[in-house]
Amino acid sequence: MEEVESRPITTRLAGGRTLRPAVILAAAVIVPLLLFVVLVRWDSAQRDDQLTTNAAIATLLAREQVQRVIEGGLAGLDRIEDLSAGQSWAQLQQRRAQLQPEFRRIEQSKPAISHLALIRPDGRVVVSGSPEIAPLADASALEALRTLRDGQRSLAFDPPPRALFGEEAGLAVSRARAPEGRPFDGIALVVLRSEAFLGAWREAARSAGGRFALVREDGTILLREDAAADGAARLALDGALEAAYEAEPTASTPLTGDPFHDGALQYVAWRQVGGLPLRIVYTLPQRPEQRRATIAMAVIGMACALAAAMLALTALALRRRTERDRETLARLEENAADLRAEIARREVAEENLRNAQRLEGLGRLTGGVAHDFNNLLTAILGTVRALERHLGRQVDERTKRLLSAAAAAVDRGARLNASLLAFARRQPLVLATVDANALVQDFRPLLRRALDESIILEFALDQKLPPCRADAAQLEAALLNLAINARDAMPRGGKLRIVTRRAWLQEQALAGNPDAQPGPYVAVEVRDTGEGMSPEVRERAFEPFFTTKKAGEGTGLGLSQVFGFMRQIGGHVAIQSTPGRGTTVTLYLPLGSEVEAPAARPAAPARLPGSGQGTSVLVVEDEPAVRAVAVDMLTDYGFTVLAAPDGPTALQLLREGVQADILFSDVVMPGGMTGVDLAREARRLRPRIGVLLASGYAAEALAKHGGAGEFELISKPYDVETVIARIAALRRRHVAA
Repeated sequence: MEEVESRPITTRLAGGRTLRPAVILAAAVIVPLLLFVVLVRWDSAQRDDQLTTNAAIATLLAREQVQRVIEGGLAGLDRIEDLSAGQSWAQLQQRRAQLQPEFRRIEQSKPAISHLALIRPDGRVVVSGSPEIAPLADASALEALRTLRDGQRSLAFDPPPRALFGEEAGLAVSRARAPEGRPFDGIALVVLRSEAFLGAWREAARSAGGRFALVREDGTILLREDAAADGAARLALDGALEAAYEAEPTASTPLTGDPFHDGALQYVAWRQVGGLPLRIVYTLPQRPEQRRATIAMAVIGMACALAAAMLALTALALRRRTERDRETLARLEENAADLRAEIARREVAEENLRNAQRLEGLGRLTGGVAHDFNNLLTAILGTVRALERHLGRQVDERTKRLLSAAAAAVDRGARLNASLLAFARRQPLVLATVDANALVQDFRPLLRRALDESIILEFALDQKLPPCRADAAQLEAALLNLAINARDAMPRGGKLRIVTRRAWLQEQALAGNPDAQPGPYVAVEVRDTGEGMSPEVRERAFEPFFTTKKAGEGTGLGLSQVFGFMRQIGGHVAIQSTPGRGTTVTLYLPLGSEVEAPAARPAAPARLPGSGQGTSVLVVEDEPAVRAVAVDMLTDYGFTVLAAPDGPTALQLLREGVQADILFSDVVMPGGMTGVDLAREARRLRPRIGVLLASGYAAEALAKHGGAGEFELISKPYDVETVIARIAALRRRHVAA
């Protein structure tokens, strides 16, 4: 009996989903933990909000009470100033018996007032409403005498000397007697009862909790609820609390500190009393709040633990239930898994087959095009070189120029073809130092032929342009793509202007382009006066296969190839376009090195000295034109040449004993035998025979057909000097052997 594979226990839910006990067990830990964190944070935020609200309400109520009490005291000061206005201290002392009952009636009419008094500049009490205060009692300890004498403010607030005014005295409010601008002439004093403040503060504390204090702006404690006799005279401010107290007249959001030296941290808030230099300071012990937070956290923790226990029990119950159906579920899961695996294998196989067919077709197309195109280029180049050899020095300058132009065109075609193969196979580009001005000038005839006669082609080249680093063939292809796009955008004609200049790109200009770095670049601009692009089209211009042309008029790959090329070389490309006014595409090319060798350019052929007499070469090439060129080329240099159209024919000649010192063969040929197969069979028949293989895509050909590192290889299209030099080297090794 086949052993049943052990499967994880699961419970199937509605909709086909599965729930594992392990998931529930994990949820039993994670969900309560997350719930605990969320609830604790929520509770903390709620407590902070409640604390802020309570502090704001408490300080607001306390401030209103302080303002009312102080306003009543100032009204009392106004009354005694009216009674004493215009009188000297000598007159006031003479009228003391008359003024004292008046002061007393004012004190009795306002319950918040404890004492009213007039005090000379030397601190002696001249008139007061209380008979307990002796005439000319000493009140010089009042700081208000110095503050008001210096003219620092119009009102002064001090802790009252209780030895003089009694234990019920809470706050001393003083005002200078002399009108503003006159010399200081004593003060008018009102002492307010402490109970007038403390009663209201206790009422506010019943709802909000905490304690209150009345503090001057400079931190001097004037009156404090439940203050010890030897309590601090000034607020203890440090760090953030000190900075906040100095910067903010009102702080409704409580801060943390110990402003009264109570030995325990407090929540502290304060509020300014109107326009007076006073602040109501509210403190709430932190420890009770922390205890409440701990209790709340414990309650939340127990609730979450209960939820975790319930989830764990649910997981255990689920496990016990699913254990009973384990074997059935395992068989069902095994069958379903096998079915899914089979479906997945078939889908993968079908997808792989489609990809393989597509890639195989693309490979055949690319290889075939490259092979045929390079054969054509080889035939053309061989013919050009043959014409140069046969015409010799008698050729006129025009013919020489035409032959050189043909050879240069073949070289450009070969480079373009190599770039096509490299792009198709994602191989690295051939980067070299390029003179952008020279490249644009050399490419001008081809650009002219790509444009309609109705389009004016202009150039504006920076003569001090530094060299750039690029793949010359790909840069030419990019310019051609841009020129064709410009032509299609100007159906009624227009102007195409190509500009080269130096540029400096900042980091923001390269946003989204990690391949390029801020710095100097060589800029090549292609400007047209065509239809332009809308913003929507411009945003998608570089997308592959995106085109605004009609079906069959474009593939949408031109700009995407330009974009990919510029990114690959570490450059940048930008589009500026306005509907109806034209488009400018700017290629930003990285700078090249002044000492690096420039990109190779076609050179005039040079006739090699020496002769191939005494050496026989067997040429194997399926393309008649290429075969004829190779035969003529080798014959002209004195070699004895035999030719065969395919591998089997060449092999038959070797078996018949024909003289062949060198085998010169194409790699890809019809007849079921490649050049590599032919070379191996030839070596088996004649171990000393020299072998030179040729292909339009040399490295890829040997990698595909074998023979890499086994035989010498030359790329098509080949030049006569290269072929003769390679065969001469093989001949020397053959003679030496």
